[in-house]
Amino acid sequence: MTNDQVLVILACAVIVLGIYMAVKGNPSMVRERLGSGVSPENERKFMMTIGGAIGIIGLDLLVLALLALYHPVSQEVILVILGIGIALFAVVVLIGQRCFRR
Repeated sequence: MTNDQVLVILACAVIVLGIYMAVKGNPSMVRERLGSGVSPENERKFMMTIGGAIGIIGLDLLVLALLALYHPVSQEVILVILGIGIALFAVVVLIGQRCFRR
C-alpha cells in the first residue's frame, strides 16, 4: 500500500468516526473538555456539532489524499488545505459553543 492509499483509508475512518459521534455519541465524551457551560438540554446538539467538526477534518484529509493520488501537490498547497481544514474545525466548534451555551 502506498502512503496515499493509507491516507484515504485514514480519512474515511475519521469521517466515519465523526458521523458516529454525531449520531450515536454520548455527550459525556466531550463535556469535560469542550462543553463547559453547555446547557443539559443542548448537550446532544453540541455533540452533533463536534461530530460534524471531526467530519470536516476527515474531509480535509480526504481532499489531500485524492489530490495526491491524481495530481501532484506542492508543499504550499498542502499547507493551505490543512490550514483551511483546521480553521473550519475551529469555527464549527466555536459556533457550537456560542450557540449552545447556557
